[in-house]
Amino acid sequence: MEERMVTEVLKSRPTMEGAGVRLMRGFGSQQLAYIFDPFLLFDDFGSNYPHEYMAGFPWHPHRGIETVTYLLKGEVHHEDSTGTKGVIRGGDLQWMSAGSGIFHAEMPRPRPRTLPEDAEDPEMRGFQLWVNIPAGKKMEEPNYKNLLRESIPAVTMDNGTKVKLVAGQLDKVPGIGSITGPVRDLAVDAHYLDIAMQDHSELNYDVRDGYTTFAYVVEGEGVFDSRINAATGPRSVVLYGRGGNKVKIKTRDSGVRFLLISGKPLMEPIAWHGPIVMNTGQQLAEAFRELQAGEFVKHRATSYDYIE
Repeated sequence: MEERMVTEVLKSRPTMEGAGVRLMRGFGSQQLAYIFDPFLLFDDFGSNYPHEYMAGFPWHPHRGIETVTYLLKGEVHHEDSTGTKGVIRGGDLQWMSAGSGIFHAEMPRPRPRTLPEDAEDPEMRGFQLWVNIPAGKKMEEPNYKNLLRESIPAVTMDNGTKVKLVAGQLDKVPGIGSITGPVRDLAVDAHYLDIAMQDHSELNYDVRDGYTTFAYVVEGEGVFDSRINAATGPRSVVLYGRGGNKVKIKTRDSGVRFLLISGKPLMEPIAWHGPIVMNTGQQLAEAFRELQAGEFVKHRATSYDYIE
């Protein structure tokens, strides 16, 4: 099997979004979208200080993209204009397809106290990934795929590596063999894993030749390319070349936790403004005309809960 090589390492940069939420952006521009195709944007959001995230992301439109929200700590209260609402809690993931269009609001909150004597924990932390939708599916009905933390397969490999599998396949699982992530039937074939490795360990993961693959380092540091043999630390995006069908990650004196994400490129033109991503300037202009005319939302969103 041919090992993938790292082509870019990007350090996340601070930015502000929504009504004043401080976050770290791994990538997110029309120029980089062709390099990361089918992925458009990756944000790392959260803080120990509620005033840096409580303003949240009030009502805003989405069309032509999927947003994948994965929460480590805290809560995100969400609702849309078609009546769908809910709470994403620590360890949960939501894979939302905006399709033809929705108005959506996402409001981060600290984890509430379970008991009056509980200590206050103001920290919240999560990630949001934007995935482009193929031209032929952009105007389909919107939907939510909701995955609670207890429904995410979590396994420990022989060397102590812990893997949470959202989408894709993991082989050589002790006592099981192969497992498949619960989130399937996506607009774009994609893999999404949360991986924690111990110090002085190694992981090999099979990826499909030609698929875009990147890792985002959550904490610790790891070696993502044996050719370069340089360690990469927190809040960095590690982009692999598309040639090859295996990625190899090693650790030295510290462990590493990272997200590993892979998907099939669309190879389509991109017309992008804000949270609306189409294929042509004419389609983009039509979307904004419909916003002004009150004709943007075409269908009520459906919601699917994955229950293990």
